[in-house]
Amino acid sequence: MKFLSTLIFISVLILTGVNSLSAKESDTRTWIDLFATKKIKAATVGLVGEIYTMDNNSTVERTGIGLKGDYSFLPWLSAGTGYVLLNLHQQGYHEMANRFYFQVEPSWHVGRFMFSFRERLQITLYPEAKTEEINSYYWRNRFETVYHNGSKKLEPLVNLETLYLLNDVDLNPFTEFRLTLGANYNMTNSQHFKFYGMFTDGTYLNRYILGIVYNFKL
Repeated sequence: MKFLSTLIFISVLILTGVNSLSAKESDTRTWIDLFATKKIKAATVGLVGEIYTMDNNSTVERTGIGLKGDYSFLPWLSAGTGYVLLNLHQQGYHEMANRFYFQVEPSWHVGRFMFSFRERLQITLYPEAKTEEINSYYWRNRFETVYHNGSKKLEPLVNLETLYLLNDVDLNPFTEFRLTLGANYNMTNSQHFKFYGMFTDGTYLNRYILGIVYNFKL
């Protein structure tokens, strides 16, 4: 755990220095994702839960619950889909939204390193939306490297992700870049954690995010 704490601390320091060059506002947040998954031959199905904060962790931004499924077509190629019902905590009221995603993820092993490139189409529909522009259609691509260090339970990782808004009328539809440093922690054969620090360079707001992902394998 000392290694993980040091990694996240260093990443936050580096990203803080990068962000000091920007005049945009910033916010500190926490993202918690929960999964309960079951592997059935080449497929994996599961339940999804999430709790995200905002305003320097003083309020809840959203909560969500949903379903996911993945299928490994080849040892190096998988595809997946999922749905999450979002409860968005707006100021003074709540707003519901339906989020769907479809993704393809090839991966390669080189020595102890695993490289993966995930392509995801994410669609968020707001039932109360009066115009199509309010709904969002994102193309997300993420490149990730994980170091598998043999018998040790802690596996460092780094990834870079871009978010491209397909139904944006602006000249620059690349609305966000995300840099993540973290580690997977395999506590037992059925309980797995991911701890990470993320910096997001958004159009109007930069965010510093500390994240926890918990996956219980049934």
